[in-house]
Amino acid sequence: MTLEFDRRTLLKGASASAVGVALSMGGATGAAAAAAPLKIGSFFIAIDYAPYLIAKSKGMFEKIGGVETVQYTTFQSLPPVNEAMATQQVDAVFEAEPPALIGRAAGIDVKIVGISCSLVQEILVPHKSTAQSVADLKGAKIAVLAGTSSHYGVLKLLKEAGLSPDSVEIIDMVPPDAKSAFETGQVGAWAVWPPFVEQEELAGAGRVLPKGDALIHSIMAVSGSFAAKNPSTVKSLVSVLNETKAWMIKEPAAAQAIVAKELNIPLNVVERAWPRHDWSATLSDAVIADIQAKADFLFNGKYVSSKVNVAEQVIDKAYL
Repeated sequence: MTLEFDRRTLLKGASASAVGVALSMGGATGAAAAAAPLKIGSFFIAIDYAPYLIAKSKGMFEKIGGVETVQYTTFQSLPPVNEAMATQQVDAVFEAEPPALIGRAAGIDVKIVGISCSLVQEILVPHKSTAQSVADLKGAKIAVLAGTSSHYGVLKLLKEAGLSPDSVEIIDMVPPDAKSAFETGQVGAWAVWPPFVEQEELAGAGRVLPKGDALIHSIMAVSGSFAAKNPSTVKSLVSVLNETKAWMIKEPAAAQAIVAKELNIPLNVVERAWPRHDWSATLSDAVIADIQAKADFLFNGKYVSSKVNVAEQVIDKAYL
């Protein structure tokens, strides 16, 4: 397996520097903490953040007791996410599991307290590709963001298809670059998440291969120090997440319209992606075991230098 741009050093270095910044900044004073706004972020854009997007649209976070204002941030790369968590510039983040795991491995106190949904990893191929299954990707260039759930998913699907990582060329690309590479024929496949999958399908540019047994879990993570100082706020955040999910299941059409508006994408993209998300997912033992498998993948792949025990170090069962 080859990587066109190896992010391993970058991920470890950024996380380590984040810890250093956090230690040098020290803690906030009681008065400053009381006056600080609730700071919430998300990693890239994704339809699996629907509960967050809907709660944001409805102003539900602002209704949490003791919260006067809320600041929202969309992170475009991984290092700033964990640096913000380490330096207490963000209190809660909606993301897939690996960013939280990478942060924890670097010594950042990150806690997973909720889950938005689970969805099956998709692999796109050009509409005219002769590939009919993952096994047909032997020798292909596959675009995927390294160190993510999608990267883990690709490797798992290759293994299930009887292919070794060395039988393909995995190219590390952020979604905007991968989209361009996919549409111009520079790569033969692209492993990514909604809405990117559905955009290619509806444009007639791509189709998905038959699904395998690889999942992405969209989670809500909070700063451990924030949770320790503000347990009632974290409990309210979890309640908002779960209440929003329940509403989404009852009112899918209204929920889809809000998500399309929040992400500024066509409604038919959201409608197509919606059934691919399990909004009833919980942090079950099976999900926690799958997150642990991703933590092991990151360690074994040398994306992190420390092992992470998900059940003991990352999942905060006090909020489940």
